[in-house]
Amino acid sequence: MNSFELLGRINWLDIKYTDSGTCFTKIMLAKKKPKTDEYESFPIIFFNTKNDNTAERLAEYCKVGDYIRIKGQLGINKYAPKNADKVQEKVALTGWSFVPVEWDSEQNKYIDKEIPQAA
Repeated sequence: MNSFELLGRINWLDIKYTDSGTCFTKIMLAKKKPKTDEYESFPIIFFNTKNDNTAERLAEYCKVGDYIRIKGQLGINKYAPKNADKVQEKVALTGWSFVPVEWDSEQNKYIDKEIPQAA
């Protein structure tokens, strides 16, 4: 299965709409590498669907600096850049769902925060 689950901090967030009105939100999720002080960042995109407005809810309930847990799907996008001879491939991370989290120092773990569900 090509799914993923990540927990990290949002360090960039951008919400946009296509010409046809479909909403999508792009984020950059920073995750600390184990046993180091280094971070790695992952670009992730969320789309609204006819069953859920995930992209709009993400932009409404989360901001830069927030920690979130994300579930999503891995894919490969193929594209041909201008002035290039061959098609290139890029790994794409598409988010299905998210949950804001906060650190609970008493329990020494991240705890999911409640957000309103989609209507």
